[in-house]
Amino acid sequence: MLRWLALVGALCAGCAPWLSGGAPRPEADVTVIAAAAGVVLAALAAATGPRWVRVVAAVAAVALAGVVGRLLGLDLTTGLTGDDLPVLAVGSAAVAVAATGLARQAAGARQVRPAGALALVVVIAAAAAVAPTAADAAVTRSETRDARDFAPEPVAERPGHRQWAWQPDTDVVDVVPAGHGVAVATRDGSVVALNGLDGRQEWRYARPGAVVGSLAASVDRRTVLVSFGSLRDTRAQAAVLLDADTGSPRFELVVRSVLVQTDQLLPVGRVLAVRDDDVITGYDLADGRHRWRWTPPPGCTSRFGQVARGRTTVLVPLECPDTLSVTALDEATGEQRWRHETPRGPARDEQQEVRLRATPDGAIVHVQTIGARTPTDGLLDTATGRVLSRPDRPWTVRTDPGPTPLLEEQEGNRATTTHALHPTTGATTPLSAEACPGRTADLTTTAHYLRACADNGRELTVVTQPLDGSPPTSTPVRLDGSGSRSADVLLIAAPGAIVLARTASGGTPAPVVGLTG
Repeated sequence: MLRWLALVGALCAGCAPWLSGGAPRPEADVTVIAAAAGVVLAALAAATGPRWVRVVAAVAAVALAGVVGRLLGLDLTTGLTGDDLPVLAVGSAAVAVAATGLARQAAGARQVRPAGALALVVVIAAAAAVAPTAADAAVTRSETRDARDFAPEPVAERPGHRQWAWQPDTDVVDVVPAGHGVAVATRDGSVVALNGLDGRQEWRYARPGAVVGSLAASVDRRTVLVSFGSLRDTRAQAAVLLDADTGSPRFELVVRSVLVQTDQLLPVGRVLAVRDDDVITGYDLADGRHRWRWTPPPGCTSRFGQVARGRTTVLVPLECPDTLSVTALDEATGEQRWRHETPRGPARDEQQEVRLRATPDGAIVHVQTIGARTPTDGLLDTATGRVLSRPDRPWTVRTDPGPTPLLEEQEGNRATTTHALHPTTGATTPLSAEACPGRTADLTTTAHYLRACADNGRELTVVTQPLDGSPPTSTPVRLDGSGSRSADVLLIAAPGAIVLARTASGGTPAPVVGLTG
């Protein structure tokens, strides 16, 4: 029966290299392949070899089991693991036990009772089946809450008179509006949901030891996407979809693309669009099911520009031999919904490309063509492709602050003139630059322009100006933490509150502050 145990262990080891290595390991991991081959050879030698071969095989099997166990332990400390090492660990342990028993039998020791060996075979087979799930559970910390049957608060338009503060344990990495408030990612591999009205913690999901690569919410703010990477290997990341209301994981997807670190994981409304070079794949946000796959037409490429997201579309820059264009893919089917193109300019050495920048709510995209024969830059409706406006001056067009685009004239990194652009009429409204000479962060809502100003590392002022050009008002905010002066300030319009945070590194982290009421 020990030979059966060795056979089961060898089968587990032989299957391991064909399983996913997860985020911390490449698809074809030489270390795993070599260890698996060694375990299989040790099992064969222990089961069929003479006495001295069995002794050598037993020593080798025990050593390999120790090596595999250490590799698995290192993966677990990074907060990430795959399926291959847990199964290989079970197989190598089984072979070590079987080889040791067979070596003792060859030396004349008392044989293992058949019933005991049979029990070991059953245990090893069951352990191999559950090992990947157990390993994943070992690296995950999850605190969920019950689903609520009421809608979130409206997204805050301007700061309120009340303030709340939440103190993170480690530095803040990113903050996004989601669910009933915000989702906060921290440097210890955690994502925490805070209620926008009072700042209380709603749920928490963590991979202790992992590095948060990106944090995003779907356009409707019902799901939160967080990607985790390993300090030892950045060739892949584990993308986890969480329900924004409860914090419950929906699915996990290992993404092996360098583009995962450049915001090319795009949760839209119903799908997660993942871009890998020229290929874009849509996965259902509910369960991770593959829904569609898009590749560019023959002779064209989309690898040189950023993909953007609309409310119900995925916007792809497309460069063909004669044209530069943007193609809108329907999020549900991946089929082309509309296309906007312009002829290429004469073949020269300068770069020719399409740049796309959508507003955070996915309603508007700014299309900029570089090197086109007749530039057709403008703001387009992401659902229909209708041209909303074309700025007639050489402005810097900014869509990142919020639903209302900004037009700026800049000197270096400083904006000397800022106008709010009405997206459908093209009308512009000048905004006061004197009210905030030292801007560190800004955002727009549908009716206001907010800036973080006069930041001295301990406190700052939020300057709020209506988009009709009315005089601005100021709100002081305490936002201190050691090392904060060199940190970036995050200013977020979320359900129930305007939220501020710092992305400092080292020292005492600054609190996350909400302006509500």
